[in-house]
Amino acid sequence: MDTPDLNTVLDFEPEDFLTSLFRTAKAILLSPGLFFQGMKRDGGLRNPLIFLASCVVVNTLLVALLLKSQSLIARSLVLGIVLPFVTAGVLYFIITRLFKASGTYEAAFRVNAYSAAVALLSWIPLVGVLLELYRIYLIVLGLSFAFSIKASRAFLAVILTVFVYLVASAALTHITGGQWPNVGPS
Repeated sequence: MDTPDLNTVLDFEPEDFLTSLFRTAKAILLSPGLFFQGMKRDGGLRNPLIFLASCVVVNTLLVALLLKSQSLIARSLVLGIVLPFVTAGVLYFIITRLFKASGTYEAAFRVNAYSAAVALLSWIPLVGVLLELYRIYLIVLGLSFAFSIKASRAFLAVILTVFVYLVASAALTHITGGQWPNVGPS
């Protein structure tokens, strides 16, 4: 079986939307080491953001067909597109400040955006949980390549990021008195 040349552009290219979406998702899901090793570290957020949004929209539409919940659809779209920006910021801060590694916010965002490829399949009942664990693996692997750090440090950065989210969630729950704000129609 031939392996892709590392000089081959593996990043998503919106100009060839469907072909590039499936080619990129296949590379991420089936050959993540090769993908992240050859991933561009710069070039703007546009292409990875379009890839991320496409994966989130596909996932949300398929979940919507199964669950038929408008508030869940809206929440899934917003969080699916916004949280990777926040996650990239937290990971970037941890990796560059705590671990003293060099890299950019853009590289951290690209890793998060491309790991969203799992969303194309995570709508499948029972498989979704396993794929979300695979997403963590993809992020760890991607960060280790993007920041030239050991996978153990990348994993620790992910664990610390989850801790940050848990603390933020607990604080929000405390501030709101245990009630999540109602953002959907009543």
